[in-house]
Amino acid sequence: MQLKTLEINGFKSFADKTVIQFDHGITGIVGPNGSGKSNITEAIRWALGEQSAKSLRGGKMPDIIFAGSSERKPLNRAEVTLTFDNSDHQLKSDYDEVSVTRILYRDGTSAFYLNQKSCRLKDIVNLFMDSGLGRESFSIISQGKIAAIFNSKPEDRRGIIEEAAGVVKYKQRKKEADSQLSATADNLHRVSDIIAELAQQVEPLKEQSSLAKDYLQQKKQLDQITKTLLVRQIESRAAAKKEQQQALKTAQENVILARRNQTDFQTKVTAQKEQQQKNTQRLDILQQDQLRITKQQAELSGQAELAGERRRVAQDKLADLTAELKTQQQQLAELQQVLTTEKTALQQADADLKQKQQLVQNYTQAQQVDEATIKRKVEALRQQYIDQLQQQTTLHNEAAYLAREQQQTKVRDEKQQAEQAALAQQTAELAAQVKKAEKTATQLKKQRTQQQQQQQQLTTQVQHDQQQYDQQQQQWYQALAIMQKVEAKQASLAEMKEDYSGFYAGVRSILQHKTQLTGVIGAVAELLTVPAKYNQALEAILGGQLQAVVVSDEAAGKRSINYLKQQHIGRATFLPLSVMQPQQLNSNQMQQIAQQPGFIGVAADLVKFAPEHANVMRHLLGRIVIATDLTAAIKLAALLQHRVRIVTLEGDILNPGGAMTGGGRTKQNGLLAREQEQRDLTAQLAKMKQQLATKEQALQALKAQIEAANQQLSTTDEQLQQLARQELENQAILKDLTRQQAQLVRQQQAVAYTSQQQNDATADQQQKYLANQQQAKKVAATIEQIQADLAAQQAALASWQENQAATASQRQQAQTDLAVAQEQQKQRQQTNREHVEQQSILQAAMVRNQQQCDQLTQRLNTQTKDHASNAADLKRAAEQLAQIDVQIKTVKEQREVLAATLQQQEQQLAHAQAVYQQQTAAQQRIEATLASLNDSLNHALTQLESDYNLSFEAAKQAALPTDVAELQQQQKLLKLGLADLGEVNIGAIAEYERVSQRYEFLLAQREDLLSAREQLTTTMTEMDQEVSQRFKATFEATAKAFATIFPQMFGGGQASLSLTDPANLLTTGIEITAQPPGKKLQQLSLLSGGERALTAITLLFAIIHVRPVPLCILDEVEAALDEANVERFGRFLQRYDQQTQFVVITHRKGTMMAMDVLFGVAMQESGVSHMVSVALEDVKTEAHA
Repeated sequence: MQLKTLEINGFKSFADKTVIQFDHGITGIVGPNGSGKSNITEAIRWALGEQSAKSLRGGKMPDIIFAGSSERKPLNRAEVTLTFDNSDHQLKSDYDEVSVTRILYRDGTSAFYLNQKSCRLKDIVNLFMDSGLGRESFSIISQGKIAAIFNSKPEDRRGIIEEAAGVVKYKQRKKEADSQLSATADNLHRVSDIIAELAQQVEPLKEQSSLAKDYLQQKKQLDQITKTLLVRQIESRAAAKKEQQQALKTAQENVILARRNQTDFQTKVTAQKEQQQKNTQRLDILQQDQLRITKQQAELSGQAELAGERRRVAQDKLADLTAELKTQQQQLAELQQVLTTEKTALQQADADLKQKQQLVQNYTQAQQVDEATIKRKVEALRQQYIDQLQQQTTLHNEAAYLAREQQQTKVRDEKQQAEQAALAQQTAELAAQVKKAEKTATQLKKQRTQQQQQQQQLTTQVQHDQQQYDQQQQQWYQALAIMQKVEAKQASLAEMKEDYSGFYAGVRSILQHKTQLTGVIGAVAELLTVPAKYNQALEAILGGQLQAVVVSDEAAGKRSINYLKQQHIGRATFLPLSVMQPQQLNSNQMQQIAQQPGFIGVAADLVKFAPEHANVMRHLLGRIVIATDLTAAIKLAALLQHRVRIVTLEGDILNPGGAMTGGGRTKQNGLLAREQEQRDLTAQLAKMKQQLATKEQALQALKAQIEAANQQLSTTDEQLQQLARQELENQAILKDLTRQQAQLVRQQQAVAYTSQQQNDATADQQQKYLANQQQAKKVAATIEQIQADLAAQQAALASWQENQAATASQRQQAQTDLAVAQEQQKQRQQTNREHVEQQSILQAAMVRNQQQCDQLTQRLNTQTKDHASNAADLKRAAEQLAQIDVQIKTVKEQREVLAATLQQQEQQLAHAQAVYQQQTAAQQRIEATLASLNDSLNHALTQLESDYNLSFEAAKQAALPTDVAELQQQQKLLKLGLADLGEVNIGAIAEYERVSQRYEFLLAQREDLLSAREQLTTTMTEMDQEVSQRFKATFEATAKAFATIFPQMFGGGQASLSLTDPANLLTTGIEITAQPPGKKLQQLSLLSGGERALTAITLLFAIIHVRPVPLCILDEVEAALDEANVERFGRFLQRYDQQTQFVVITHRKGTMMAMDVLFGVAMQESGVSHMVSVALEDVKTEAHA
């Protein structure tokens, strides 16, 4: 692992974004005092999780944000990002590169990111814990920290060894385990309290449970008899209903028949009236048609006369145009014949003219050849021939020189090849050695990677399992605490119920003494079970009636009232079961609203209550309708004629007569809501107990898994340390071989360069030789061509001189013939153009005449058709007038017949309506009787369904065969027996079972908590042992290394580390004693500043020797040393730079000499730090000078 980059933005004096790239080895940062060098160290420390503003030289954390300068405004935030190469996975992360970002805003808020993902500060601290970069580590040292080490208590120095020993994580886990142990003790105390409380409830509940079971047995027999009696009642009512239904069927048939007759007569009357109306409309239409056709007939006659006159004029004009068109056609035919003859003559003349022009052109071209031109060509060819002969001689001499150079180059090549072969053999031998070392390195790296992967997997597994264990354990305790809160709340509700909290004083007194007051059953709120969604509605509609007390009879109510009077403790309302009668909606009302939107149901049907309380509950709720909302309630009230109370789910009420009650209500827990909450809490507790048991099993399995993984992780750590030492040795061997290999490569490159130059020269010579030969061939060919061209030019000159005289006479005659032919051709073309123009004029005139003829012909055809159409229209109009006269007469006769028929049908309709009214009245009387039977039957069926949740068929199958009188006698005896039992707590059965189960569960839970406490104690002991062993081993190794390195660093003397309390390795402090050369052994406080600084540096190298850290940052730690000690300091840095990356802030030249890379920090702008380049070679040169 190594630090790759540091990015600072807005941190202290680094106002601008600054990125520093770090490499392997030693990186130096230099600069004048006050330039901001130490801010780099503090930026790294802050990004790694430093939380003390004082350690960062600030008063409060926002002081680290750039505060501005004379030229810049303050910034609003500071941001630092560290990027690490984690290819060796020394950090417990799956990524090969890990970046850590910390941001602070001026308002004090912070943000943390791990690989650009948001995280917590704790995640960053845990990541670097025990990596050598933790907050307690000795890897980031400044002058102030040196003073703190020597001025601090011995107990405070142990943190340095703990970080090196890798036990910080164990201390953190012990702290968490101690916190869990405290939480376990608290939970154990709470569980023990609950067990003591439940132990007092078990026995009383057991007795009540037995009494309740006896009560339920007798109640079951009573219910069986009551159901049988209801079945007998339903059968009796059903028989009577069947008779009335048959009578109703007959009455309905009579009504249907009467209504059909009435409808038939009504239809006939309506049809007769419609027919009469249609007859009148028909007569009006016929009379309108008669008037319209008469007017049309007159218009058609006038149009016929005008059309005849127009047709005669058009016929005369068409005859004239036809004669003129015939004459033009004859003229056009004659002219076309003339044009054809002229076209043939023109074509023949064009051909003759082209022949004469070609002949003149031929003679002209022949005369254009000039004698002087031919002579010049001959002279030029002779000069070219001489030039080519000279070039041929030059090329021959050059070819001989190139052949000698090639022979000399071949000798030099052979010498270079022998030298290259020798170097290649040396390179091969060295490469084999390097390959062997690299193979060893690869094998070691592979083994280390495998071990690291295994370590990473184990660490991830342990972290994941531990995190899951912690989370699940915390969830278990949280769930236990929540369950205890729920139990406490349930107990509180039970206590409120037992004390009748929320009831009026008089009601509460009666209920608390109901065992002494015979006949008191309970309050309405106690006896009702209401679904949660109806709580608000029933709280609103019942109001104070929820506190009404149900008693067995009027005598019980009287005794209760006398009791209240004697005690002077308030009033109460009593509902005697013996006199209360159930109420319900009749069947007509139910039919009207059953299918209406917003209707939910009748309140009595939506709640649950004991069958023996049915009279009271149905008296209170039987005529109360529940609707979804106020809009639906208003519609239902209208349908029921405002005779029934209606309540909405939100508690708005519509009273009989139209009064409305509603509006906003403060949310409060009423009696019904309290009962519902207690039921919900009981179900919730059962679920919670099951979940707690499941969580406990998961915790045990996780603990065993974590212990096994930790054992494997310890073995892997030891194997990794052994592999790291082997890798360092092999790296040194490989480094030396690589240096030798690089030297051989440079020698090979020099020889190869010389050989390449010779090869390039040889290739260039060969290329020149080939080019020479090609050029020589071209010159020879050119000489031959020049010789041929020269002979041809000389022959051409002689021929031209012989033919010149004859050609001149022939050309003159051809030119004369051409001029005559051209003039004749012009005359023929002019005549032809005149004839073509006459043809165009004649054709245009013919087209115009033809268009006029076509228009006239079309117009005559149209006029002929119009004439025929007009005549047909006149004839048709006359026929239509005759038909309309006949139709008008017929329609008038029909209207008289329709009037007489309508009068007769209206009389028949009146008689049918009277019969229908009589039959309807008879049907309504039967329906009223049937409705009464239905109400009685429905009441019995409803009682079966609501009280016993049975259909009639199921109840009939289970009915007893005993007669009604005997059943009634048994019913009376059972009621007396139940009354003798008095008030019975039915819930005691379930309550006893629930409390008993919970009591057993909590006993087991107490045992689990005791076991968990013991396990936590054992775990803490094991961690203490592990911490002690690791601390002791690391301390002894560090003390040994410190004693060895001290004389090397000081040039003599001795020093030691010792424990203040060796018997207690968990809390012992560390003493440091030193004896520089020539001095006595003494405490640190007596050493000089330089000696203390060198002692602290010695301790640092001792720790690195024992446990190499990936990164070490030193901020002017050698400032107090003299030059000799500075040089020793530099040599030690170089000794350990293979295993540790050093970042050294310094202004000492001796330290700079040891640097591999050097950066500079300067304030080019007031108050703002910038990174500047520093030439390392210049620094070393200056130091040597």
